[in-house]
Amino acid sequence: MPLPIEPLRGPVLEAIERSNVVVSAPTASGKSTQVPRWLTQRGRVLVVEPRRVACRALAARVAELEGSPLGQRVGYVVRHDRRARADTAVLFVTPGVALRMLRAGDDGAFATLVLDEFHERGLDTDLLLALALQRDRRVLAMSATVEGDRLAEHLGGPHLAGEGRQHPVTIEHHPGDALLPSPDGLEQRIRAAVTRLLAETPTGDVLVFLPGVGEIRDAEASLRGLPAELVPLHGRLSLDQQARALRAADQRRVYLATNVAETSLTLPGVVAVVDSGLVRRTRYHGGRAYLGLGPVALDSADQRAGRAGRLGPGRCVRLWSPRASLDPHTPPAIHRESLVPLLLASAACGHPALDLPWVDPPTDYAADAARADLERLGALDSTGVTPLGERLFTLPTDAWMARLLVECAERGLAEEGVALAASLSTRRRLFARPPEDPDDDLCAAGCDALAGMRAVWEGRPRQHGLDGAALDAARAAAKRFRALLGVEPPSAPPSVDRRALALAVLAAWPDAAHVARRRKRHVAWGNGQGPELALGRDSAVREDDVEAVLVLDRRAFGRGADRTLLITAAMPVPPSWLVAAGLGEDRLAGVHRVRGRVLARTERVYAGRVLETDEVPPKGAMARDAVAELILRGTLRKGLVAKLAERIERRSLAAALADEPPLPPPEEWLRQQLAAAGLEDPKELSLLEDEDLLPEALPAWEREQLDAAFPRDLAIGDATYTLTYDVPRRTARLVQVGGTRKTPPPDRFLPKAGGFKLELERKNRVTTLRGR
Repeated sequence: MPLPIEPLRGPVLEAIERSNVVVSAPTASGKSTQVPRWLTQRGRVLVVEPRRVACRALAARVAELEGSPLGQRVGYVVRHDRRARADTAVLFVTPGVALRMLRAGDDGAFATLVLDEFHERGLDTDLLLALALQRDRRVLAMSATVEGDRLAEHLGGPHLAGEGRQHPVTIEHHPGDALLPSPDGLEQRIRAAVTRLLAETPTGDVLVFLPGVGEIRDAEASLRGLPAELVPLHGRLSLDQQARALRAADQRRVYLATNVAETSLTLPGVVAVVDSGLVRRTRYHGGRAYLGLGPVALDSADQRAGRAGRLGPGRCVRLWSPRASLDPHTPPAIHRESLVPLLLASAACGHPALDLPWVDPPTDYAADAARADLERLGALDSTGVTPLGERLFTLPTDAWMARLLVECAERGLAEEGVALAASLSTRRRLFARPPEDPDDDLCAAGCDALAGMRAVWEGRPRQHGLDGAALDAARAAAKRFRALLGVEPPSAPPSVDRRALALAVLAAWPDAAHVARRRKRHVAWGNGQGPELALGRDSAVREDDVEAVLVLDRRAFGRGADRTLLITAAMPVPPSWLVAAGLGEDRLAGVHRVRGRVLARTERVYAGRVLETDEVPPKGAMARDAVAELILRGTLRKGLVAKLAERIERRSLAAALADEPPLPPPEEWLRQQLAAAGLEDPKELSLLEDEDLLPEALPAWEREQLDAAFPRDLAIGDATYTLTYDVPRRTARLVQVGGTRKTPPPDRFLPKAGGFKLELERKNRVTTLRGR
């Protein structure tokens, strides 16, 4: 029987010669295996698949259909795995591999670029399409659920829709106590649903959708003993293990799959689906990537349910309430994630301004935030991507983790960086429970960094209370990171120099440094640049004994006003290590003279906390601050302060009458004059005359006129007064300093002070004598 996609063969081949094309067809229609084969008629084909598991499986299937060994006419390239030749006609690749090919210009060897499962709209896929359109490459985008007409308009070509075989699917709910999809009690609810479906459907397989490898392992353990073969399906499986899942079997099966089975792969024999309703998606906070667990959108849930209707009428059990309100659509990553990876890749491909033809343009604020993050990492500057940024782009991990790996490697701490990065890369907590023997507690040192590294090097799940799946994932990550850096695994756990490691972390992630803010019994942690954090209860750090930590991982819990940011992994450090890393700003806390020498008491301040105090001979700007303070205090250049105040007041008055700006206050004026004189050391003050530090005196004639209208003192027989002038407020104040007079002076004795309000101050009481 011909596949449902077959009627589109002629229209696709005709249209692709003239323009770009969008192909939409239901899952299991055959588009992913057939369309690339058709396109070989016009030359080599580069097929981009969002997931490694689909990339390898589809390459194997198309090679089988072509009657050619995998890796010859049909092949694939994914991270750390290549099965292809230089002349492979149909090459399946993941988006990251495709980006590196476009950057190197290797995509020019292919006549057609196919973007499969385009509806997933990852950052890399959106960038690939934008780059391909910019470079006038011929593109065919296809998906089961893509908005075909809108995308076709953007590509400037037709939208060709195919038919599929879809039978009705009955939707049932088994929520337990959950309104929304929830991980609570998930294994028990899965077992109940699978047991019922196996009993009520005499033939066929059951497909269970789960959010990740850890949940797959937990579900597999809970389902043992049922009358069916349990078949995991996720991206970490080998090609042989994937092939086993895709082959027909003699006995009933229960597939335990991530959302790779949602649209990317077609599993034989499935007649029923159990949907956990959960998915892991990348979320970003403070520039760092986190995989968060949350409910699927309704369009994704419908795709999952549809997998049960391929062979005949099917059933789908949803593990949440029918009253739950799910988001209708899964938003594209470009509108829900940080643009750090997108901007780095775009800059590495020659477009740091993101000036590309996007399907959905990135928002300005998200692009600006990503640019600031990459500049902090040293990956971007005003000219574009830096040499460090080029290196970060070549490492297939997020930019922040790549920056840590590079910094540790450059400091001779490659293995320490590998172990730390690997321990931070797991989706599940490494430490599941306290060990039975306190001597086996890897967290005893009170440092999450050391605990995680030791777990990677020497951890045993039972002995050390570790999560087996998380430990396997961390060690797999360590293997990848070692391969990236060319590092051999250690024969024995190395001795960790905590200070050297902390300085490497701070060089890579300066914002990781947080200091304690203690308020009664509550301790918050801040870095002066974002919201304060709380230390999670599962952290090994004992916060009562710590004043500073390096935040290595943090998670957001709750939503809206109830949202809390918790530190889930931290490294305690003494404040002196932050100073050694160059963090904080020095400020002048005091200045004095000792035997003719000027000494400054300085404070190194970070996030509002004093990290360190010192007493040093001041230099540079601090020397100018110190000299200015001593002059104003009268310790240096006695009498200069009075002259300075008098001249500033007189010149500011004259400026005000001429509608010109006043002079700055004495302290600011002194700093400006000392800087203009180039003073770098207090000893250099001896080279300056008083006149070098004073404003120029008014000409005699101008001074006489000013003193007549704006005198500095006043005597009327039974009282004496001084006068002060507030130029910005245009106010003159008489302050009685002598005499017995108890009433204001007569009007004929008051100064003219034109344009100034006149006030009288006597015994701390102020009265207005005259308006402006």
